[in-house]
Amino acid sequence: MSLFDFKFILFMVMVLTIYYICDKKWRWCVLLAASAIFFIAACSVNLFLVFALMSFLTWGAAYSLSYLSERNKKIITGTTIFILLLFLFFYKDFAFVFINLRLLESIFDFKTGLTAPHWLAPLGISYFTLILIGYLLDVCWGAVKAQKNPLKVLLFAGYFPQLTTGPFTRYTQMREGLYAGGNFNLSNVWNGLQRAIWGFFKVVVISTRLQVLVTTIYDTQLPATGLQYTGCFTIKGATLYVTYVYVNFSGSMDVVIGLSEMFGITLPENFNRPFSSTSLSEFWRRWHITLGLWLKDFVLYPVLKSPALATVRNYCQKTFGKKVSKRVPTYIGMFVTWFCVGFWHGGSYKFIFSSGLFFFIMIVGGMLLEPVFDSLIKIFRINTNCQSWIWFQRIRTASLFILSVSFGRASSLSTGFSMWDAAFANFNLRDITVWETWQNMGLATSDFWIIGFGLFLMFMVSHIQTITNGSVRKWLSEQNIVFHLSIIFMLGSCVIAIGSFSDKVDLMYGNF
Repeated sequence: MSLFDFKFILFMVMVLTIYYICDKKWRWCVLLAASAIFFIAACSVNLFLVFALMSFLTWGAAYSLSYLSERNKKIITGTTIFILLLFLFFYKDFAFVFINLRLLESIFDFKTGLTAPHWLAPLGISYFTLILIGYLLDVCWGAVKAQKNPLKVLLFAGYFPQLTTGPFTRYTQMREGLYAGGNFNLSNVWNGLQRAIWGFFKVVVISTRLQVLVTTIYDTQLPATGLQYTGCFTIKGATLYVTYVYVNFSGSMDVVIGLSEMFGITLPENFNRPFSSTSLSEFWRRWHITLGLWLKDFVLYPVLKSPALATVRNYCQKTFGKKVSKRVPTYIGMFVTWFCVGFWHGGSYKFIFSSGLFFFIMIVGGMLLEPVFDSLIKIFRINTNCQSWIWFQRIRTASLFILSVSFGRASSLSTGFSMWDAAFANFNLRDITVWETWQNMGLATSDFWIIGFGLFLMFMVSHIQTITNGSVRKWLSEQNIVFHLSIIFMLGSCVIAIGSFSDKVDLMYGNF
């Protein structure tokens, strides 16, 4: 069972009905039972038991901290985090060991004959592992009190709407909504339904068609030519892939947040119009927001405050001066954080580079070269207070993001570099401008019209959010009721009539 399966819609209706029929004090039990059923239906009983074991381990460690000395607190917290990360590495990133083994075999010319094992991972292990670690650290640092009931910790980590695609939540954000069981509110149900319908439209109508184009380019047309990629096919594939990722991931988040809102539970936003960003730093503050906040609070800040970096800071101040002593530790902290971002996306070098170190290089490089850029702006008398400059920055930022993320879709890091090398050595505009090259990509002409219409609607929604500085649902509620209901009816009809519902609908971040 997945979010985009008719069985899940029936499941959701049943859970929502039982939730509001039950007494408030038992509603969290309904959510817990629903989460367990969803987890088992999506994976297996055995993998659910792995998740339960990790949750109960975290609960026990957090609950024991109030009875321990400061030294023992650190030991228990560190040991528990290490065990949780071992689970995550074993189930998700163990292949990274064999990637490095193959690398050593090629360097030193020997063969071990060992092959990477393949096994299923618990649903959402990359999400609930970090959520559990964040909860444990919050308890250790005194930000929250430990939850006494282990089943409530199990619900917090495995709340079923957010289990497949996030967002990352903090215990302080979720405890009241999850455990209090608020009153039935028709406005919450209606607003959540509208948000969910919009998300379903983005995923099952737009992204499923974009996925066909991306798969055709990367898995059929590009590999068929070996490394003889044509430039425009590489650029077209990368642009379509990033468009697909954004539509799919943001649509999934709309569904998750909308469904949760129907229970009266507010989840944090994960996107804030990222393609209006004028720099990569700003882009990542608007894209996968909750992952960035988690890493800032639990990786970047602890690294910057660590004794090791204090030593580095003191050495740099004595040797190179105050300015360097501020920058070098910051760069080290950023490197560790961006490495973690890349490794979280997948235990391979292409993800470490595409989703991590590329951004570290670009952002730090921009910081180091900022005086040079400022001088060039002055020399050429560039007006930076106009719309053309803002649009130049947006296009530059989006282009760098497309370049980076495309490496994650390539079969390997080296293949990604070969693709982009050929993109500029073998450039052919016909691959974009000639309609026949699009017709051979697995979609009918009507599908391209649907994609274009869907992307236009997404642009209009983003534009309304910008000019109103608020929610589109609020803007719709202020319009004529006929217009409001017509828009919702049109979206819902499109989802039912031309959407691709299946338990095999690919969620870009659904296998994490």
